[in-house]
Amino acid sequence: MAVENVDLGKYRPSCNLAHGLINELSVIVGYCDLVMEDTPETSKCRMRLEKIHSIAKHMAEELQQHQCELEVIAREAANRRPTNVSHVT
Repeated sequence: MAVENVDLGKYRPSCNLAHGLINELSVIVGYCDLVMEDTPETSKCRMRLEKIHSIAKHMAEELQQHQCELEVIAREAANRRPTNVSHVT
């Protein structure tokens, strides 16, 4: 059985910084979920965890949205052909 070469370029995010931040925010959301399982629903700690969870999730969603916008801009720029500009002396 032969293994095909796969072009992984299309799977790379357009913005590595955004991708890394989204991953880190996802970890924060996950840890909040884990800690909230053992925290009483009426405690101040639970309310704070829910706020952190909400903010981190919102930030990740915003970054994801802007990352997609950056990808569109980069694709459009790559498709544009440079115009010849003559220098006036």
